[in-house]
Order: sequence, then C-alpha cells, then structure tokens
Amino acid sequence: MLSWLKNLTNPTKKLTYSENTFIIWEPCTHSHAEVIPGYARYLLDLGFEVAIFATPARFDEGLFSKFNDSRIQLHRLPQWKIRRHFNKNGLGAARGILITTARKLSGQENYELESSIFSQRTPNQKLLLVDHDIKATHKNGTLSSQIITLRQPHYKNAITTVVNPHYFGEFPKSVLRKDAVNFITIGAMRKKRRNTTLLINAAEALHRQGIFKFKITVIGKGSLAGIPSHLKLYFDIKGRIDFSQLYSELENADFFLTLLDPENPEHNRYITTGTSGSFQLIYGFLRPCLIAKKFAEINQFTPNNSIIYNSNDELAEAMKKAISLSHEDYEALQKSLQMTADAIYKQSLANLSGLINN
Repeated sequence: MLSWLKNLTNPTKKLTYSENTFIIWEPCTHSHAEVIPGYARYLLDLGFEVAIFATPARFDEGLFSKFNDSRIQLHRLPQWKIRRHFNKNGLGAARGILITTARKLSGQENYELESSIFSQRTPNQKLLLVDHDIKATHKNGTLSSQIITLRQPHYKNAITTVVNPHYFGEFPKSVLRKDAVNFITIGAMRKKRRNTTLLINAAEALHRQGIFKFKITVIGKGSLAGIPSHLKLYFDIKGRIDFSQLYSELENADFFLTLLDPENPEHNRYITTGTSGSFQLIYGFLRPCLIAKKFAEINQFTPNNSIIYNSNDELAEAMKKAISLSHEDYEALQKSLQMTADAIYKQSLANLSGLINN
C-alpha cells in the first residue's frame, strides 16, 4: 500500500480543514464510490486540497490504489460517524462539500439534507449535489441547473450541470492482444441491467464461424450458469471483485462490452434520465467499447472511438470486427477515445469551476 495512503486512511480523531479544502462525501455504503477519484482529480486541478469521507470498505478495496496525491485526506468512517461529525461541526472552514449521491442522505428525491449541514454553512461555502438519475427529482420539481449529473439528461427539457468523473489513476498504455482478444463486461448480470442471452448467443456465433481467439471477462454479481459446456472456455467469470482487482482486469482488457439492449425498455434510462458506470470506465481506461447505435451518440461514442452495431443480432459481427483489427486501427480507436475523454474532462472542469465560483 502506498505510504501516504496508509497514513491518511487511519481513523481521524480530529477532523479539520483549511479554507482551501473541498470535502467530498459519498453517503452510499455500497455503490457509486467509483466516481470519487474523478471528482477529487477535478478539485485538485482547481487548486483545492480534498478531504474525502466514505465507508472504510471502499478504501480497503483499493479505490485509490492507482491515485497518489498528498493533497488528499481520506477519512474512512462508517456513515453514522460521518453524519455525527457534520452534525457537530458542519463544514468547519472548508470551501464547500460535494455530495456524490445526494438523495442517499434523506432517502427522498427532494434533496432535503440534514438541516445541520445547511444551517452551519456560511454564504461562501458551496453545497454541490450529484444525482445519478434525475427522473424522480424532475417529477417533483426540485431539479435545477445547479444539480450535477454525469452527463446531460435527455428528458423533458431537463437542464443540469455536467461534471463527468472518469479519472481513476495512472495506467500503462494498452496494446491489442492478438493471441486471444479480451472483451470485458462489468455490471450485475441480470436481465434488467445486461442481456446475458445476447452475450452467450454472440459467443456461439463466433464459435460456429471458427473464431476461437477471444475471451470474455465477466465482472459483477449474478452468474452465467446457462453457458453451454462447449462455450465455457471463452468465459472468465470473476463475480464481484474489489477496486484493485477491477483496475487490473481493465488493464488486461482490449474492448469493453456494454451489452445495452436497444429492445429492452429498462435500458432507456441510459439515454434519458441516467447513465452507466461502464461509460466512466471506458473513458478512464481508454478501452474502446462495442455499443448499440441507440446508446452511442448521446454518450459520445462514434465510429472513430468505438465499434457500433445496430441491433442485438449484430453483436457477434461487431466482436468479429474487433478481433480482426490491426494494431494500427486499434491504436487509432484509442487515440480518438482519448480525445473524447479529454474534451469531456475539459468541459467538466470548467463546469465545476463555474458552480464553485459563481
């Protein structure tokens, strides 16, 4: 473990921050921690020191194992202790607080946060709220342009401020593996979130065409128990893993399978009110994705930075195309994806600066 990380993740008895500190609080115990490094990177680039509050398990899983910066304080505390700290001390002298899953605090959709955070803030202390799906808050009329989302929603003229976190640390450049191209897919393997039948059918189609030099790494809850025996050699089922392992698996991957289903109404949220954590990983690790056309353009995926197919029946052909790419063509995809990620980063940094300083 990095020495600075080891020292600063010990439970802190006295929590103080300078006027140049910005606080990040992830109040969700199990989810959304993957956005924390990206938001911390933006705040560092804006010249702040950063104090991060999250459940100990998230840090213990290696959330910051690839991110080394002495300007970050990591406070690994249970949520009840975090609440007690803010109830007692407010924000202290800090410049403000970014709450990365705002609705988790109250369990409601109207951002009624604990009154102590509001009552003890000075007029200059910013309270920034992140929403991961704006449908409920739009319905009750509490959504505004001051709310942060990971991308601009496309839902009933809703306007938010986009600050897209996709930095996880420093990683070596990827080189396409021609011995066995590695496709990775991440997320709960359930029909509501991912079409597992689509994945198995694509592997079957490749197998029947005599295409054997590929594997599919599957990360997330659930299982693919229905894989036919002759296809099992193509699948590496990891289950749920920690952040350190996740980062390593992404480093070893060549392409990202989003497995978004244009025929599944449940997946419409990825182009309307919400987004997918997969997109953050694609931008951050520069792993070109295979994605259905319906979900591509809105999420800034183009034929220059990804492989786009029209329907579920075309996934196997898209994988075949990926497997057959030359090193030069693969590098071109990555360069274009880097340009996309850099543009998103630049605009997000400006947006966050505007929220803090206006």
